[in-house]
Amino acid sequence: MKKIISYCWIVLIFVVFFVTNLQAQVNYGSPYSRFGIGDINRTNNPVYQSMGGLSIGVKDAFHINYMNPASYTAIDSMSFIVEGGAFSRISEWKTVDESENSEFSSLGNLSIAFPITSSYKMSVGIVPYSNVGYQLTAPTQLRGIGNVNYLYEGNGGINKFYLGGAVNIAKGLSLGVNANYYWGQIDINTYATFPDSTYYFDTKVMKHQEISDVAVDFGLQYEYYFGEDKEWRTVAGIVYSPSFNLSATEEKLTAQMKKGAGGAESINDTISYKSGVSGSITLPSSYGIGFVVEKKDRIKFGVDYKVQDWSSYESFGISDSLKNSGQLSIGMEYLPQNNVLSSYYKKIKYRFGFRYSDTYLQLRDNQLKDIGISFGVGLPVKNSGSSINLGVEFGKRGTTDNSLIEENYIKFTLGISIYERWFVQRKYY
Repeated sequence: MKKIISYCWIVLIFVVFFVTNLQAQVNYGSPYSRFGIGDINRTNNPVYQSMGGLSIGVKDAFHINYMNPASYTAIDSMSFIVEGGAFSRISEWKTVDESENSEFSSLGNLSIAFPITSSYKMSVGIVPYSNVGYQLTAPTQLRGIGNVNYLYEGNGGINKFYLGGAVNIAKGLSLGVNANYYWGQIDINTYATFPDSTYYFDTKVMKHQEISDVAVDFGLQYEYYFGEDKEWRTVAGIVYSPSFNLSATEEKLTAQMKKGAGGAESINDTISYKSGVSGSITLPSSYGIGFVVEKKDRIKFGVDYKVQDWSSYESFGISDSLKNSGQLSIGMEYLPQNNVLSSYYKKIKYRFGFRYSDTYLQLRDNQLKDIGISFGVGLPVKNSGSSINLGVEFGKRGTTDNSLIEENYIKFTLGISIYERWFVQRKYY
């Protein structure tokens, strides 16, 4: 009972810090988050990030794989799992002529998984879905007016709360469903100033969007054992998320601005104002397929491929010229030994991965690529199934060609997985 109370306190502390952190995520910095609903979080779980994002065919009894809900059936019928994680991303943004650095840290996920019956398992959790944070300037010249400076600003993001369940529907075959609640807000501001003219007022357009709605995604996994003593296993998986129009409201103000003493700005005249405008933001459909081959307690290798239909994206009826995205993930996990007499260092899990993505951004006839190489370790907690998981990913997104921006980044992740068997009477001799 004392352990259960301790875990409840751990969960409560994670929830408080997680929700506080989600509400404060305004320091994210990425010029590419200007498009769509911002930068999409692939996964912030170090177990799966360290394997290049491999997840569709992963079926693990000690870790929560919410990317494919069918995997929940791997959870032992007398176990309880709590996982929490955080990440930090350090980026160098560069063009042909200049560069700039940014850093962003956040809690990455909070998940709980537990059995309902011997064949039906559940998981519940909160994860950030997208981040928005940018400030861009674009000076230009207009005939008859002179220099015009445009400033684009945005911040906010969307978060996801999921409640999922999975059941074995046939021998080796499991089906899972996640019911997802998306919520968040995005602020988008466009500012035009006229430094060479006294006849034009500076103009500012401010949009505030709030998103709140429910969507679902599905997963399927089939596992098959083979080899001598059935020590080998292969798992094939499929995930599918249908397209949903997430309900949203928008407030939009267009105003002429003036500068007072000391450079302070104020509204000189309201050009237009609309409040409480109802609309929707499209969450595009996606699907993926993957497989994993593993030798019991020793080695795991797998490949995933996932596609999302961003060409159908719209926000309040306006498209954003996005392209369909695709991601290939290749990953592996290696455990040197796993027996009572093994030294601690031989019980550490080593993870490696590679990821290649065609992002949904196509700018100046370039569909931007995102390529990453990842590494990680799983540090076991003595005499338990719990672990501390560390991961690092080195990546590159975009290009400096055609006056675009290239991002070189390092992403660090830290995760804690608490695994406990319940209702087991321990015996001491």
